[in-house]
Amino acid sequence: MRAVWNILAKFSPFKKRRGTVRYMFPALATIIGLLGAAVITSTDVSYVRLQTNSSLVEAGKEFSVDVYAYAHVPVNAVDITIAFEPGSVEVKAVDIGQSVLTIWTEEPIIEDDKVILRGGTFRKGFLKEHMIARIDLKAKETGSQQVSVSDVMLLAGDGEGSFVETSTSTNGSVSFFVYDENVDPESISVNVEVRVVTDIDGDGEVSLKDISAFMAAWSNGGAVYDFNNDGRMTFRDFSIILADAFFK
Repeated sequence: MRAVWNILAKFSPFKKRRGTVRYMFPALATIIGLLGAAVITSTDVSYVRLQTNSSLVEAGKEFSVDVYAYAHVPVNAVDITIAFEPGSVEVKAVDIGQSVLTIWTEEPIIEDDKVILRGGTFRKGFLKEHMIARIDLKAKETGSQQVSVSDVMLLAGDGEGSFVETSTSTNGSVSFFVYDENVDPESISVNVEVRVVTDIDGDGEVSLKDISAFMAAWSNGGAVYDFNNDGRMTFRDFSIILADAFFK
């Protein structure tokens, strides 16, 4: 981190007034390049992540949670369990029409408070990030709720069914707030703490490792770290994680 600060200090516009501004963008490009070089070690673990189309839901209304899997080595079989807080939602359907999986050992299992997804692909399997399923839900219990990945097993397409190292710390859960007719949706943001999760590796701090993971996702089309919830992964998200890493 000190090295990055030294680079920033070297090109800071407050150090010199002349001939400095034109070097700022090359300096930023250099920093990004250095972070990109560290990406090689940040994508050596596969993971499952969740993404919701709405973080604010009216009780009785439907919304969805998408399940994605990232494979750093070819994966041809998955077993994923998605868990819900008891009584918080009703599972309406599981859509596998856009799934990377083409062979299902059984239809998605819908139990009391979880959905189990088991299936595979032809040949050696898939690489990088792909959708596994879309779970359609109906909000029931009001208040802050959560959907999370509770169990994951990915198998390599190596002919031996080897277990693939996985992590659920990369957006392995999504939170949403369910309100009813007695609550003004505009007031929820005042009463509910909104936390920006930029600690990608879940080690309790935002560091260069998290920034490297962010750059890896940006460059290879992997996980979407949409910190400002605008539906896209942009330079604004990059500025947010930088701020959390160096100014907090």
